[in-house]
Amino acid sequence: MKKELYVRNGIVLALTTLLIRSIGMVFRIFLCDTLGAEGMGLYQLILSVYIVFAAVSSSGVSLCATRLYADHMAAGDGGKALYAVRRCLLFSMLTGIMAGGLLLLSAEPIAAGILHDQRAAASLRILAPSLPFLAVSACIRGYFLARRKTLPASAEQFLEQVLEIGCFMLLFSVQKPQTLSDACAMTVTGTTIAEVLSLIFSLGCYYHDKKRLDSQSVPFRGLWRQMLPVFLPVSANACLRSGLSAAENALIPVGLQRWGYTEKEALSRYGVISGMSMMVLVFPSVLILPFAALIVSEIAEVRVRRHTKSVRHISEVMLIKTLQFALPVTVLFLFYAEPLCLLLFKNAEAGKYLSLLAPVIPFMYLDSVVDALLKGLNEQTGYFIFNTIDSVVRVLLTIFLLPIWGIYGVIVVIIVSELLNTLLSLWRLVSVTRLRLSFRRHILLPLALMLLPCLLLRLLPSIGYGGWDVIFRIGTACLFYAAALYAGQKCRLSAASLGKKTGETRFT
Repeated sequence: MKKELYVRNGIVLALTTLLIRSIGMVFRIFLCDTLGAEGMGLYQLILSVYIVFAAVSSSGVSLCATRLYADHMAAGDGGKALYAVRRCLLFSMLTGIMAGGLLLLSAEPIAAGILHDQRAAASLRILAPSLPFLAVSACIRGYFLARRKTLPASAEQFLEQVLEIGCFMLLFSVQKPQTLSDACAMTVTGTTIAEVLSLIFSLGCYYHDKKRLDSQSVPFRGLWRQMLPVFLPVSANACLRSGLSAAENALIPVGLQRWGYTEKEALSRYGVISGMSMMVLVFPSVLILPFAALIVSEIAEVRVRRHTKSVRHISEVMLIKTLQFALPVTVLFLFYAEPLCLLLFKNAEAGKYLSLLAPVIPFMYLDSVVDALLKGLNEQTGYFIFNTIDSVVRVLLTIFLLPIWGIYGVIVVIIVSELLNTLLSLWRLVSVTRLRLSFRRHILLPLALMLLPCLLLRLLPSIGYGGWDVIFRIGTACLFYAAALYAGQKCRLSAASLGKKTGETRFT
């Protein structure tokens, strides 16, 4: 694996994703002010259905483009790699058209029978035409990830985000929405227009890049035999998991009403957790998820060449870096969840839920990285089974716990789900790679290095305005943690170097 290229591409993709998510968070804060908690709940229900159809149209084909291109290039068959990508593009268009047509025809029944809110129907109909464009864009993104070229994919996602926000702001400035249904429809109109325009940009990048390749597309037999073992488990998993997730999201307001909330209160509480607390919870992951996406093609190439030790080393490094990032984020949210949500949303309730969910962050972030490693190792079947178990458990817990515990039942469902899915996937990864981690060095040490500055900062008086105070404290704690981690790494490298010179046992 070309480490320097991987790190450089990961940094480019991470910084671009951070910029995109930051813009998206600002837009989401504006939506919270515009739609309110109830409107955010309705918007999240609409998105949960849309994600199901997006998964049907794009998830498996995107990974096929990445895996098939990487596998054939590792075997020295550039022509076959290009042919496989061309067929994946055609297949993604067909799946997108089918998914879009199905959503268009079923928008009314889904809104009335599943979401129990007729106001969602118009937004679902508007989103339906975006699915073919989304599917082809996702396939092209998979191609560029396999090519280790992150700039075109990053630029396309940035353009899509800007176009989505720009279209909404234009529509909002022309005519302010009178109802929540109109406001959601305006928001998703921007999504559909952005998908169309960003695909045009993606196609231009794809054809420009393809012209620069020495290889020409070479048809070959057996493509479907290579595609189906990748496509079917991943696509089935994405469809089933997103479908069960949509069912869970639809059941949450119903379960909260059974506990005692009114319909408006239930939708508002759901909007606070899903549209505010969860958004902040997953936001820091933008700095590690790009590396997880890139590792699929890297580890697939190492697997094809049967470099077992390299597979284990890459897996260990990915998990260690994820823990070194996720554990400090957990500590920060435990200390500063409420002031942070007050700063962002002016909503203390979102901060309370965020602090309760903070301990699940290491498992949530690890799950994304472990899933990417399993995909690269051709372990789609196990990945599918574990995610299916997780999704079924989530739905069952939602049905039984929410009428008893109310909104805290939602918290329990999220925590149990993340623990279950991550531990199952991690067990499979350990079984395949035989990787090893140190509990003291890789778990206790990162926790201690972030816990210490957070405790010391509590002794300082407030520096004034609450927003500046929380930013100062979080920034100071992060600087201390980064400096301590860097110093520890330097000490270990120096000790290892000294051990090699003197013939002593090398530190690991």
